[in-house]
Parts: sequence; structure tokens; C-alpha cells
Amino acid sequence: MGNQFNNVAVIACLKTLLFVFNIVFWLSPEFSGTAPLVIIGIASLIVLISSIAFSCIIKGQPVLLYIYGGFLVCIFMMDAGVGASAICYRDTFARGLHDGLTKTIISYNPQKANFDFAQSALQCCGVSNYTDWMRLSPQRVIPISCCLDKTRCVTANYSDVFQRGCYEVLTEYLTNNLNILFGMAIGTALLPLMGALLSCSLARYIEKSKYDVIN
Repeated sequence: MGNQFNNVAVIACLKTLLFVFNIVFWLSPEFSGTAPLVIIGIASLIVLISSIAFSCIIKGQPVLLYIYGGFLVCIFMMDAGVGASAICYRDTFARGLHDGLTKTIISYNPQKANFDFAQSALQCCGVSNYTDWMRLSPQRVIPISCCLDKTRCVTANYSDVFQRGCYEVLTEYLTNNLNILFGMAIGTALLPLMGALLSCSLARYIEKSKYDVIN
């Protein structure tokens, strides 16, 4: 009888922890509107599976909890794979960032203000510097988003625009905050693994509780 009461207490505790975890996991896909469709699809899948998992936790069905745990392990493996790829191909990422910024200027459209917003927020201009706009953009004109003071700015006067390129600013930011970014990546990767352990532990204790009741 004592073991049965202990199992009930443990199950209640694990259900609460897993329920809290599932809420956090359900709210975790914070992707921007410009995220690739693949990432949006994965986020939608996480929301769907997490919503189903609420029912599994409440009903306490061991088989479904094991399946949910397996899904979380798969998410952990994908996160770990993405992290390993980012470390192995960080030099390729730097070249890709430079090429991507260059292509953005080449195909610049004033009606789409994505790059303009980035330049204003990061206080940078062009890829390497402001001369990229005169060399690469279709308009051959430095945009207003490069201005130090937009209320009093003549882009033809180069002292009125940001002197640093966006590639330098971005790489400097990533380098200075590398430890924080790695910590966030590790935390994000370990989150589904923790959920898998909770899910499998809950399923095991439910099975044990049923076995104790039969005996």
C-alpha cells in the first residue's frame, strides 16, 4: 500500500512537471515572419504534437507518452545536428553571410524595407561600406537608411552616412556574443531531451502503479 501511495505522489509530481514543460515547449517556436517555410513547418508540427501531448499527460496513457518522448528525442537529435553543422561550417556561414548581403544590395527594392531596417538598427551601410551602394545597387544611390541623422542628411555627402559595413558589424556582434549564443543553443537543444526524460519517467511510473494495484 505504501508503494502505491508513493507511486501516486510521484506520478502527480511528474504530470505537473511534464505539463509545465509542455506549455514552455508549446510556446517555444518564436520564429520571425521572414523565417523559411521549412522552419515554420517544423514549428507548426511542434505545436500540433505538443497540443496532442496535453491529452496524453492528462489521460496518463504510457504508450502515447513513450511515443511523445521518442518525438522529443528526435527533436533533440535534429537540434544537436544543426548545432554541430553550425560549428563545422562556421567559415562557410561567414562567406554565405557576405554573399547574401551582397545579393540583397544587387536586387535592392526601395519598396521592401528589410535591409533598410537592418542598416538603421545596426548603424551600418552596405556590405563592406557605403560605396557598395554606388557599385552594386540598381539605383546607384545610397539610401536614407544609411544616414547618421535622417532629418539632416545628404547621402551624396559621405560624412553624413554610416562608415562601417553591415558585414563587419554582424560578424563583430556574433564574435562578441558567441558564448551567449552557444549557451542559448545548448539550452534549446537540452529542452526536448528533458521533456523526453519526464515523459518516459511518467509512463514508467504509471505502468508500475498499475502493476502494484494488480498485485
